[in-house]
Amino acid sequence: MAGVRSFLSGVLVALAVLAAVVTMPARYVEGTVLDTDAYVAATAPLAHEITTQDAVAEALTDAVTGQIDSGVLAGALKPVVGEVADVFVRSDAFPPAWEEAGRQGHASAVAVLRDDSDVVEAADGVVTLPLDPFLEAVGQALRNRGLPVPEGFATTGADVVLYASDDLSTAQSAVAALDRWTPWALPATVLLAVLAALVARPGRRLRTVAVTGALVAVAMLLLLVLLPEAVHAGFAGLDVGESGRQVLDDTVDALLVPLRTQLWWAFGVAAAVGVGAAVAGGVVRRGRAS
Repeated sequence: MAGVRSFLSGVLVALAVLAAVVTMPARYVEGTVLDTDAYVAATAPLAHEITTQDAVAEALTDAVTGQIDSGVLAGALKPVVGEVADVFVRSDAFPPAWEEAGRQGHASAVAVLRDDSDVVEAADGVVTLPLDPFLEAVGQALRNRGLPVPEGFATTGADVVLYASDDLSTAQSAVAALDRWTPWALPATVLLAVLAALVARPGRRLRTVAVTGALVAVAMLLLLVLLPEAVHAGFAGLDVGESGRQVLDDTVDALLVPLRTQLWWAFGVAAAVGVGAAVAGGVVRRGRAS
């Protein structure tokens, strides 16, 4: 009977650790990657990065000159448009416009991933950063210089491609699974850990808690090393435009910051539980020995 209890306890410990490994990425994706407010907060600092500013300025220049019918005229105006776009992205007006563009693009992308056809239709798995929030400001600056920028060009739907994939249906299925699993993830992890301790023999319950805490802590350290590498590797081969590549890379780096923070917190909690249980177990054993 004791052997059966030890075996069941070991299985429950393994399941608790596995649940913890799945829980952290799931909660991060739901709470940061798929949450528009959290996404905007995480990526807002990118508006002050030179690489982001350069990429958006280039995309804006192409979007504005693309609305001019005459190729000769567009070519002649491109340096002026580029100068105005460059001034805009370095100005105080750019950060709020960047946040608004990020909010629009993210909300649309999440609607696509959740297959919410009432909000937005999937565009062949393409996720973009809309340029409309920037275009009117650039267009007005050009008109102030007396340049023939047409009215209404700022609502043409120009964008920067951030993500393009043929695996949209797979991503939608993964998000649907996350939506179902995430609310139960943390309670399931805690329940499995508690059951592992209860099933263990009375004299080994604190030891079981200590082992569970230690294994979860080690798992969090492994995730800290492996998850960022996996995320970067996953995005490395995506089909993105030239302007979108640097923006995408910077966005991924920004979104990994809260993931690392959450993993460090989980590591700290698990380690504290493990150490606390080990110390308590030692005190109990010494008390019994005396």
